[in-house]
Amino acid sequence: MQKDNEKFCNFVQYTTKISIYKNFMFIINTKNFSNAAKARHKFTMHAFRRQMWRQQLPRTQKIIVLFTTFFILPILATSARAENSNRQAIAFQNNTPEQAGITHPPEMAFVPRRQVPLNLVLETGAGILLLCGLIAAYLANRMQTPLTTATKPQNTTSSKTNNLALAPRSTTPLLPSTIEPIQDEIAQAELIKEVTLQLQKAFDAEDLYKTAVKAIRCAIRSDRVVIYQLDTNTWQGNIVAESVAPGLPQTLHVKISDPCLHAHRGQLYQQGHVRAINDIYDEPELTDCYIKLLEQFAVKANLVAPIVQNDVLFGLLIAHQCDRPRIWQQNEISLFSRLATQVGFAINQVKVIENQEAEAERAQLIQEVTLQLQKAFDAEDLYKTAVKAIRRAIRSDRVVIYQLDTNTWQGNIVAESVAPGLPQTLHVKISDPCLHAHRGQLYQQGHVRAINDIYDEPELTDCYIKLLEQFAVKANLVAPIVQNDVLFGLLIAHQCDRPRIWQQNEISLFSRLATQVGFAINQIDLT
Repeated sequence: MQKDNEKFCNFVQYTTKISIYKNFMFIINTKNFSNAAKARHKFTMHAFRRQMWRQQLPRTQKIIVLFTTFFILPILATSARAENSNRQAIAFQNNTPEQAGITHPPEMAFVPRRQVPLNLVLETGAGILLLCGLIAAYLANRMQTPLTTATKPQNTTSSKTNNLALAPRSTTPLLPSTIEPIQDEIAQAELIKEVTLQLQKAFDAEDLYKTAVKAIRCAIRSDRVVIYQLDTNTWQGNIVAESVAPGLPQTLHVKISDPCLHAHRGQLYQQGHVRAINDIYDEPELTDCYIKLLEQFAVKANLVAPIVQNDVLFGLLIAHQCDRPRIWQQNEISLFSRLATQVGFAINQVKVIENQEAEAERAQLIQEVTLQLQKAFDAEDLYKTAVKAIRRAIRSDRVVIYQLDTNTWQGNIVAESVAPGLPQTLHVKISDPCLHAHRGQLYQQGHVRAINDIYDEPELTDCYIKLLEQFAVKANLVAPIVQNDVLFGLLIAHQCDRPRIWQQNEISLFSRLATQVGFAINQIDLT
């Protein structure tokens, strides 16, 4: 800073001397003052421009120099003009009026010659004092510049560059890591906002799942994103939504039996743990069974975050990288986890709306089925009406009424509504040796049983599986039909094309419809 000050002061002195010298030289040697003034100003401006740009001084110093040129030097020029006028008057006085071409000398001729130099000295001194004051003010301001520069935030690159000449050099290096997380946080907030807005537009759960995987795969730029819905009782589930790059294996509706999930990760996911695997072949804790599971879908790296609905683990949000291993960055893991949280919130909101709509629909369905049952003129017509209306209400492949003899726990199917192409079960007598021992008493007490997959039910016996296989059953739902507090039989729904996760609202509707069938049967018997 001291060198800059010396440089500036030398430059001001040099420029001032040049300007004063040239002003006097032009005025003394030039008879035409107007031309002299033009020449002086032209020379002065060119001299200043060359000198300032050659020195490459900062803008503030240039402004002070130009201020000196335009406000101080004119004072000196005025003094020079007065001196020139005085000399002309003396010349006129020494000559005769006839030679001078005038009859009366000008008034300036009577001014004493000593007065003009005194004015010149006074004005020059005032100009020098003013110039010194400007320089002192600039230097004082220069001493305060580092403090001001240190307290002002540097918002742009250009402002930092311009202040390098004024601000002291800092020994503390800039840390990009302190800036990048803020930018990442802003970017994440924007992405989460966009995804949340898309999720809010979903009109049901299925549409929500499709929207979520598509938006999230775009956000994190992965090869595949899926939603894996879990049954926390068995730690099994299936993929209910998928967004995948072209050419990769499809996983939608694939049922995954992961023997490692419950033992290794199930409880951690339930507690909110997020797992990032950069390379499935380079992960020390990854078991062989899990690697084999991932290899089926061409996975090289994956990212798993829990989807929590009402503090209950709904499932997992999973991202796959299939073309190569991928080192998941911390901001990507954070973004993925927060998106999974938003998916959980959206599922909860959709479920609330669906439950409200489903409750209204259930009430409407129960009312319609009850009205149809009341129109039946005998028991056989009642059974046919019931199975047909109930299969349409719960959208299953088959609904039957199985009438029981509680003394022998044997019975037969008295009514059936079934989808085309499936085995017929009407009037088939079923001898179920497992019924009395395992479920008879529970049904008599009003128990409802939902089996999502007959091959994945721990308590399901081999004899019961064989019985269901005869009718191509993959999942079933069983509710008791009670007449006058006595078990009349069972209302049974079958899903035959695939396993089915029976939702609680479906189970509730089915149970209430079975109750209505029991009331209708009792009413028919009374008539």
